[in-house]
Amino acid sequence: MSVLTHGRRAVAATAATLAAALLAAAAGLVAAGSGTAHAGSGAVVLARGDIDFVPRLADGRLDLRIADRTGSGTVMREPSDVVLHVVPEAKESILSPVNPVLGDGLYGWFLNGRHAKDVFALTPGWTGPAGAQAVEVTLDRTQGKGRFALYTFTEEMEWSDQEPVQHLDSDDPAYRSFVLPQGTERFAPTWGFAAEGVHRLTLTVSATLADGSKVSDTETLAVAVGATDPTQVRPGDGSTPTATPTPTATPSTSVPTPTPTAPAAYVIDDGHIDLAARPGEGGKLAFQIKDGTLQNPRWHEPDDVVIHVGPAAKRRISEAYAFLGTPGEPVWWLPSSRLAGLVWPGWSTEGFPASQVRGRITYRLDSLRGPGTLAVVNDNSMDSTVLVNSGDGLPDAIEHTAGSHSHSAWAFTEEGVYRTTFTVAATLADGTKVSDTATIAWAVGAVDPTTVKPGKGTEPTAPTTAPPTGTPTTHPTATPTVPAATTPTAPGPSLSPSTPASGGTNHPQGTDTSRAGDGDAGNGGQVAGGSTGGSLSSTGVPALLPIGLAIAAVCAGAVALLVARRREDASDPAH
Repeated sequence: MSVLTHGRRAVAATAATLAAALLAAAAGLVAAGSGTAHAGSGAVVLARGDIDFVPRLADGRLDLRIADRTGSGTVMREPSDVVLHVVPEAKESILSPVNPVLGDGLYGWFLNGRHAKDVFALTPGWTGPAGAQAVEVTLDRTQGKGRFALYTFTEEMEWSDQEPVQHLDSDDPAYRSFVLPQGTERFAPTWGFAAEGVHRLTLTVSATLADGSKVSDTETLAVAVGATDPTQVRPGDGSTPTATPTPTATPSTSVPTPTPTAPAAYVIDDGHIDLAARPGEGGKLAFQIKDGTLQNPRWHEPDDVVIHVGPAAKRRISEAYAFLGTPGEPVWWLPSSRLAGLVWPGWSTEGFPASQVRGRITYRLDSLRGPGTLAVVNDNSMDSTVLVNSGDGLPDAIEHTAGSHSHSAWAFTEEGVYRTTFTVAATLADGTKVSDTATIAWAVGAVDPTTVKPGKGTEPTAPTTAPPTGTPTTHPTATPTVPAATTPTAPGPSLSPSTPASGGTNHPQGTDTSRAGDGDAGNGGQVAGGSTGGSLSSTGVPALLPIGLAIAAVCAGAVALLVARRREDASDPAH
């Protein structure tokens, strides 16, 4: 009995040790997830949230620091220890008043730009030091491809046809310095970069003290713009040897990547496409995807194509589009006008002259399978009609004028693989009804589109729903227009100060939002047993497992110790 008692004590001790180890591991995971990102060089990478450039006076010296508020508190950092990342989502079209400031390009990458409230990006500001009569910021030199400019151009200035107020410009010697506004009010001008890549800005901040003496500090700031991997960029002047920066998409762990396969899919990830109704063989209607311009089109069957809605499509949900989710949460948005680097999907019935069709041609979304919901809207200033919203049930139908072409905005509420089944139908002039049904695969966000099977796919799905039998919700389109393929535009409705709200959320790929007749119209694209929304940080799920195991181990150890004690007491003659 004594041997058994000692053995149970050993089990209890082992359980307690295991519990402590698991608790420590869980604590380590939580701690690791709460810190600021670091580059391989050891530099701190700042990509989202508020930061301030703060010249500080101490002991008669001036010291330029960055007040980093991207986390839960404020951390003061040396600019030479930091890499700023202007994320791909910060790409915007260049308005004509800004052309003299940033050059003649169509697009640029902006911090504090016109659509700063719509994207998850850095929002840098400047705060002058107390005790100084004047603080001047000078751009000593720049390194990197393309132009850099610091300027002020507000919405009010745009509406009143004012010109931007320039502060710094890498290509114009007339704008190599500016004076910070007096007082402690935050000054937040726009940072504009005309090209992707690594930029290095050497800045000197000078202050005139009350006694007339001057103090200064010079720092070099490294900035990774666009699809440049900031973790491969050395901070400061980059004098320490490092690997050549490799342009790549911002890494994300929020969406499980499908098992690599070898689908015979044609991936479209940029440029103009149309969901087209065309005359088919034998007088039928053919639903096809046109890739390219009217002058140089390539035609594809929908179930041979994977359309990639890249990470740069990520925006914040605005108040005007609250039906997509909580304002401020992410959505992957394809605007109705061209934005280089994103797919620009439209509707085309140009193959059917109006004389050949009775009434309109109908695009009906019969079903959607995917991790979130899909909405298609008119997002221009004259019309914000919701054409399709899978969140309130399907089918939804869009009526489109024959012989015409138009564009709408597309919004996906989660990253992942979606499959949209459309039926395109028309009544010909002789009364013949024609239609074609096909499924299009969409890879949304940080999903490798080459691993996605086209068409209906093979992801696990909910039990097949009955085919749509009720009358679909029908929406007429706005008067079709044909925007010029090169017309730039601002992104539509819009990574939070720390972790993106969708980071780490696991959603079933099999959500099906089709409904028959008056089926459940309020499930928001979810099915029983699936994800119910919300999100966890990228470290939440890994941390919960060891914590749960640790608690179980503690309980097991306590039980084993109690049993051992009782048996020991029972075997002791003194009891």
